[in-house]
Amino acid sequence: MGAAPAAETAQAVPTTTGTTAGRPLAAYDVLSPDCPSRTVLRHVVDRWTPLIVAVLAQGPRRFGELREAVGGVTPKVLAQTLRSMERDGLVLREQTPGVPPRVDYTLTPLGASLAEPIAALRAWVEGNAAQVLVNRESYDRAHLHPEE
Repeated sequence: MGAAPAAETAQAVPTTTGTTAGRPLAAYDVLSPDCPSRTVLRHVVDRWTPLIVAVLAQGPRRFGELREAVGGVTPKVLAQTLRSMERDGLVLREQTPGVPPRVDYTLTPLGASLAEPIAALRAWVEGNAAQVLVNRESYDRAHLHPEE
């Protein structure tokens, strides 16, 4: 058994002008309910991925350091999220032998490409959180307790 022909392996990796699994890239439309890009979007904007990307954008971290920096995430959920991010090619898990073994997490180039959009989203959230909270309170007063 030899290695798979280059055309077979290249087909699974999207390029800007090529295809993925025989589908033209133009077929990826996150607004389409059947588009597989929705699962990518869901993973990228889940509760913890943006926070992990923000921390790892500053450099490699060990599991405990990540947990402390992110704040509020349970070890189980952090492990699940890191596994999902590793599966998606966003995070690299490197284990160094020792007692106990050392495990470091770093962003891959693909994961690092998320750092800037996530930083922009974070800046917007932090810059507008006060106004959103005021709007929420005003809405709740008007709609939840209209007699007040």
